Amino acid sequence: MRYDSHLRAFKKEGSTLTMGITRKAWITYHDTLTLKLTDPIAIVGAPGLRSVGKIAVELLIEQLQPRLYAEIYSYGFPGVYYGPSYLGAPSHAGGLTTKDQLTELPSVKIYIADPKSGSGTADREFVLISGYQAYDPLNQHMVVDRVTDVLKALGVKRVFSLGAQVIESGMTCCATDTNVLDEMARYGITQTHVDRFIGFSGLIAALAMMKGIEGVCLFSSTTQNFEDPEYPDLDAAQELVLRIAEILGLQVDSADLEQLLGEEQEPAESETAGARERKPYTEDLDGYG
Repeated sequence: MRYDSHLRAFKKEGSTLTMGITRKAWITYHDTLTLKLTDPIAIVGAPGLRSVGKIAVELLIEQLQPRLYAEIYSYGFPGVYYGPSYLGAPSHAGGLTTKDQLTELPSVKIYIADPKSGSGTADREFVLISGYQAYDPLNQHMVVDRVTDVLKALGVKRVFSLGAQVIESGMTCCATDTNVLDEMARYGITQTHVDRFIGFSGLIAALAMMKGIEGVCLFSSTTQNFEDPEYPDLDAAQELVLRIAEILGLQVDSADLEQLLGEEQEPAESETAGARERKPYTEDLDGYG
């Protein structure tokens, strides 16, 4: 990004510089090839309730070995949250430290699994999105708007948004079309009766609908952890992976999945603990995340 574009974001008032732009999202493409995808399906997960959706997408990324297509950055992505990220908890700006001890900006990562290029385990092409929660609704809308623009440009017609819930048992769903609900019922997935899906993953299904993309939200059942609402529930994440694999015809190796879950346990717990102060959080999280 050019520095002069940042400078234009400031207005000089006397001797004081004030920020003229407080909300911004921008995209960096890692794959500059002209893409011609055929009826791709998108799968989205982000930090949320018990980290279920986030872990499920990370497991799919490990299974499918997609290539990184693009990253979306935002002024609204803090490096540290002091509470549940999907509830707009207090936060601070900063970088993230990777497992290799390298620092990077928080971002939404967009991957493409394309069998023709050697990634993916099925004939169909997939767009996998590892989301990130912005700290307020305005930045969240701006980021998700950019993400759904990318999905539309790639020719995505349906997006599956993965999350968890604490009210109903079993796998539940909601969708942007009643025909999709009927389709999910054939896989034994019941319609939810809870009326909200909080954060990045819920918003992406709704905004995608406005751009002609069907949205399907799948929820594993989990339990609340008041000390840390994002403490990983790996069993619920595994259930989501197996169900989405059944729906989309993905060949998921159960042995590999168990190994990945074991490898995911320690870093997932470490990341969750390091991203926020561990302290009791007593709000009744009766929606989805």
